Amino acid sequence: MLSKQKWTIPIISAATIGVAIAMMQPVQAKDAIVTATSIKQAPYSQVFRTGSVYAVRDHDYKGSEPQIGVSTLWSKNLARGTLSLGVRYCVPESVMVGSSASLAKLVLLKNDQPLVTVDQPIKATPSYQRVVQSASVVPDFGFWVPDTSWGNGAFWDDIDEPFWSNTTALPSVTCNAGSSRFDLAPLTSAIAQLPDQTLQMQLVFSNGATSQWKLGQKTVQALKNLLAVRQTSPSTSQAPSVE
Repeated sequence: MLSKQKWTIPIISAATIGVAIAMMQPVQAKDAIVTATSIKQAPYSQVFRTGSVYAVRDHDYKGSEPQIGVSTLWSKNLARGTLSLGVRYCVPESVMVGSSASLAKLVLLKNDQPLVTVDQPIKATPSYQRVVQSASVVPDFGFWVPDTSWGNGAFWDDIDEPFWSNTTALPSVTCNAGSSRFDLAPLTSAIAQLPDQTLQMQLVFSNGATSQWKLGQKTVQALKNLLAVRQTSPSTSQAPSVE
């Protein structure tokens, strides 16, 4: 005689199904590789590709003048099998007054503790004085034009005349500019272990002068994705394959 068996059908919630479907979907990688027609058109802090070269670029600057700062280009040439760092800088003249020193190394630090020291230059150019902004005269700068009412009689002098200036002279803005290129191949492991956070970035010049900057958190994360790019990397719509 056939025995009776009790068959049960598991009940799966809609939420569980939703999670399963989401896991089956291709990852919308925030680290997707972007194709760029030129370096200038490439995004910052993200892996981009131009030809057989994959790269990440970053720019840090101080004050209201973006041209005074440091631009870095971390690149991996799959055709040549090279990994390198290009640095272009325009640092305040007070750092290297009248000096033609070149950039000798770049150090990444956390809480003033060195993590990675890039010190194998491929090519370096002597620094030179660059005029970022020529001296100029600006009309009515920082005050107000006559016959303009500011209310409450503020900033009027003893003879009931507004205290204003027709023109203001702006001094020229200069910096010490130059560039260097470094070999990163020996530092692959050290770069891969960098913490995912904004790091201090110190430029050290051949005359001993230093200049302090920062490398953003997103750029640090992108560098790890750059290291993971392989010759068999998927199309630009996918994240880089991991070695």
